[in-house]
Amino acid sequence: MRTLVRSVLAATLAALAGCSASTAPPAAGTASEATPAPLTDAMRAAMSAVLQGDGRDAVAKLQAIDPATLAEPARALRACMLDRLDARHVPAITLDDAFAASVLAAYREYWLRSLRAEHPAADNEAQLLAALNALVVADGGSAAASMGDVEPLLHRRIEAHGRHALFGQTLPLREFMLWSSETRHPYDVALPQGPQPVTVVFMDDFASLGWAGFASCDRVHSGGWTKPEGLYAVRGAYDTASEKFSVSYLAHEAEHYWDNTHFPTLEQPELEYRAKLVEIASAHATLLDLLDAFGGNTSEDRGVPHSHANARIVRELRTRLFGGDATRAWTSIDAARINAAAAELLAEDTHRLQVAAPRAEL
Repeated sequence: MRTLVRSVLAATLAALAGCSASTAPPAAGTASEATPAPLTDAMRAAMSAVLQGDGRDAVAKLQAIDPATLAEPARALRACMLDRLDARHVPAITLDDAFAASVLAAYREYWLRSLRAEHPAADNEAQLLAALNALVVADGGSAAASMGDVEPLLHRRIEAHGRHALFGQTLPLREFMLWSSETRHPYDVALPQGPQPVTVVFMDDFASLGWAGFASCDRVHSGGWTKPEGLYAVRGAYDTASEKFSVSYLAHEAEHYWDNTHFPTLEQPELEYRAKLVEIASAHATLLDLLDAFGGNTSEDRGVPHSHANARIVRELRTRLFGGDATRAWTSIDAARINAAAAELLAEDTHRLQVAAPRAEL
């Protein structure tokens, strides 16, 4: 089964660019801010490490920060993350469904083992599968051979008891998000290729905001994803009147939806590259924040698709606009030219994909 496209846009923008962050209710005992102030460069670097699944690097960067240099919200965030990633202290799980609580506990243990690099990745996933199978068997089911086999069993059990769950991968780690309520809203999204009708499922009442939320005490987390039936959004992550919603969520995810339909074999780094180009092509008020966010979270590793896409976009835009000059500030060029350059890159990539797969239904 193809991995769902996941967006860590709410995470990246909030943590790295200092935009309005998630207001989703945090898990009990975690530090969270409704409208946090921008982070210092040192805290942004720690968050970048978290988004790439490197908890050890995040801990090292956090430990190097003098807490006296931080404003109180950031100081509390640093302490919370160190308590979790370094001291291995986690908040209590308060759910009235013992099975769902046990599934969440199993994923938390896997996330800690993975983020702290306590064991090889394959061993961490094998340990998670064994823990989940034990829960399935205790609940009257049969053990599964793989994560792809056990996740549908868990999903059906959780849904049957009134909650909703997301499994699969938000690379580089296995994912588990858990929430209680949903509402639906139709939108017509203006993409560079033309209008894309979508239905957005707004999710509320989270018990788990996934591995990035767990690692960052809910300062950063996935803001949404796509499925064949529509787009899913963490309601608390967005002001629906803002560009953070209309551009960094809605247009980004609508592009995923369009690409999943027209180029179904695209891999995640390429999907993120195209969706992030749509953001840059469409943004006005948040354009500079987006460029700063992308530039502050880059990697050449395809295993971290968002960071890989960020690196490619920044490199290609600088080549097109500045002849590759890495010292030029984005403010030295008209914003409309940046928008246009991103749209050109997207159009060129679309043409290349069409030529490579001429029978795609466009």
